[in-house]
Amino acid sequence: MSASSRSGDSLDPPPEVVVRLIERIVGEQWPSGLERFSSYFARLGCVLGSPAEPDDEASPGVTQGRFDVPGCEVKNASWAALNDDLFSLNLFVYEGSENFSSADVIAGYDAVRDGISAVFGPSPDERTDRHGNRSAVWWVQGTVIELYAHVSVAPAVQVGAAHEGRAALYHQLIAQLPKRLRH
Repeated sequence: MSASSRSGDSLDPPPEVVVRLIERIVGEQWPSGLERFSSYFARLGCVLGSPAEPDDEASPGVTQGRFDVPGCEVKNASWAALNDDLFSLNLFVYEGSENFSSADVIAGYDAVRDGISAVFGPSPDERTDRHGNRSAVWWVQGTVIELYAHVSVAPAVQVGAAHEGRAALYHQLIAQLPKRLRH
């Protein structure tokens, strides 16, 4: 099968695995306290990685790290916490390579979007930019779900979930930093 003829059924991870992960994230209470992260990630069906060394000058109070999704082709899955309160999870799937095309990214995006929409309803904010990059956002039970199809540079589907209130606090903190320190 050529890369450009791949269907949502042949994607790794299968789109329904990504959708079930999002469902579990929305259904779980976001943990407070680093000591609770391991059991939280286990309930999601994931494995918590070690936190990275904090950069308190650039992002005071922010801790970041990685997590794994066993049995899935996920190359970059990360988490972020502010003052030991988890507020963000992000992962990249269907990444472009010589065996995976932008068309595959769109097929993956469509399949994941359709799955999330079947569970939580259609996205109230879906867009396509002039380069073909796509995005959709849902607000569900205090969790912001973001889905992106990056097709113009480094093709991949990005899936994110954030605690709405904690993410807002993080963005306020970043906005107060000197411009040279903002990410």
